[in-house]
Amino acid sequence: MRHRILAVVVTLIFALGTVVLADPPTVTIEQEATLDQFIDPVFGGPPINMGVIVTVIVNCGDGDPSGFELNVGVRQGDVVGETGGVFFFSTGGRQEITTEVYGPYDVGTASATAVLACQGLLEGMELGQTIRISE
Repeated sequence: MRHRILAVVVTLIFALGTVVLADPPTVTIEQEATLDQFIDPVFGGPPINMGVIVTVIVNCGDGDPSGFELNVGVRQGDVVGETGGVFFFSTGGRQEITTEVYGPYDVGTASATAVLACQGLLEGMELGQTIRISE
């Protein structure tokens, strides 16, 4: 009986030690974002702002390639938008993801938030990162 308990304790220590030593998942929002604009092909007026293109650095940690879900939101004054949960394939390491948040944003500063779920488990978030939107 004591041997079984000892075996379970040793197994748990090694399992937890492996988890503690593994690289934790991370998510980081790049500070520079780009305004997505197009010229109205019918009336040829001023550019129409469609949204903002945001770059996020994600890392679901070491391991086999799998998938992850990323949700990015941007707030600029009263304008708020988000990507919703967008799924990507993971390479098992650091990846640069570029995604668009739709809305009538303008050049200037804004606040961005990113939430990362690796293999269905919420792993990381960056809240209220100041970004600079440029053309």
